[in-house]
Amino acid sequence: MTCRAKAILAAVSISLLPLMVHGALTHEVFFQGTDHCLDVYRIFGEEPGPTLMIMGGIQGDEPGGYLAADLYADMSLKRGNLIVVPRANLYSIMMNKRAPNGDMNRKFAEAQPFDPDSEVVKKIKEFMNEADYFLNLHDGSGFYHPDYIDDMRNPKRFGQCIITDTDRYLAPSGETYDLQGMAERVIAQVNAAIHEKGYHFHYNNHRTSATDSIHKEQRKSATYYMLTKLHKPAFASETSKSIKDFRDRVVFQTMVVNAFMKEFGIIPAQPSIYIEPPKMEYALISLNNGPPIAVRDQEQLVINQGDTIRVTDIKSNYRRGVVADIKRYGNINDTGRELAITESTTIEIRKDMFPCGQVFVEVMPPVQNTWLIVEANGVCYALEPEESLSVEKGTVLVIKELIYRGSTNHGFVVNFKGFVSNWNDNTGEDRGYEIHTGRLLDRYAEPGGTGTDRYRISVMHHYTPVVNFYVDLKASRP
Repeated sequence: MTCRAKAILAAVSISLLPLMVHGALTHEVFFQGTDHCLDVYRIFGEEPGPTLMIMGGIQGDEPGGYLAADLYADMSLKRGNLIVVPRANLYSIMMNKRAPNGDMNRKFAEAQPFDPDSEVVKKIKEFMNEADYFLNLHDGSGFYHPDYIDDMRNPKRFGQCIITDTDRYLAPSGETYDLQGMAERVIAQVNAAIHEKGYHFHYNNHRTSATDSIHKEQRKSATYYMLTKLHKPAFASETSKSIKDFRDRVVFQTMVVNAFMKEFGIIPAQPSIYIEPPKMEYALISLNNGPPIAVRDQEQLVINQGDTIRVTDIKSNYRRGVVADIKRYGNINDTGRELAITESTTIEIRKDMFPCGQVFVEVMPPVQNTWLIVEANGVCYALEPEESLSVEKGTVLVIKELIYRGSTNHGFVVNFKGFVSNWNDNTGEDRGYEIHTGRLLDRYAEPGGTGTDRYRISVMHHYTPVVNFYVDLKASRP
């Protein structure tokens, strides 16, 4: 759900490679609490075999890729292994933009130290080094076709194709990889299951190293790094953004992933491809470092100016890719961050780029022109916020009225902590009742001065205190 490390079998540090336990699944999280949180899942098959790394979301406006990759994070394998990075670029996904900090898929040749993506790219490279094969999932423009048909179907488009950087690659070890043959076998398997011929995949050799390549920019890409630096087979799968329902793109991507696993001898248990609409149930929010309270979708949280809030957890119908964004505060991913709030705002809950819930945070204005009118033994006193009234224990009090910012039309509840006006219907409203200070509930007494017990009168908006007043009870004179 949130970006917290959960290991189904074990959570391990990246500094120590995990032991290969057959049939196990591990989950690691990096850069936790930032907009560049990176979740990595390793799935080990019951039987040993090659390792395929599946990556999605390197460009955030391509949900067909990252939602498809996400489906493989929980699966089990009979043979072989997977490394799954569903959201390589969380910030880009949350922004639903291709390259808010520049195109991450152009940073594998060289990344600048000041670039916020550089550490993520470095970490991804470490996992690529563990894999035998690499598959990068994308959504691309139009429909690739080796011949020019029209503006949307031509060699410069990307959708519905399998891309390699060359057709055959001779590794320094002397081994030759027939990338075109692998890709074309996958394409044949996938197209056999696609009835609409307009959605068929084609093989796209970028010829990235060639001097006359029209895709020289791909020399900075993840697949080119895997092939030419790590000398291992690498592929990109592109579904078309012209297929408007992203769920159809997810289905096509899973068909491609499954076909590649079969090609490499990785035997899976098929993942589900039903995409349920995301929906938040509630967010757990801590106010001023207090215990978290559950606030449901579309509910309001009322706080005082300067209070701190922290979204500690989010309950929704998804566990991964769900974050809280406190608008105008923090960054994109504010889950787990403690932020001081000075103006009313909204906490937007998103699953990837999809909004799935809201909590409205209302900041109460400063309490000026505010008094609590209290009668003690027939004499009325006007208390200012945080002021205390000192009386002898046993004095009878009556809370007459609350004047809030010059008005009695405010709708707040005035609650004397330690007094119950009606045990059959305890609403918390204590105005107008005789309060015998010798009969209060002791557990609500707070330390006062010497020989003094302090009780609090809280002005409440729902469950949130707006302002407090106090009564100090001194021991009765002998």
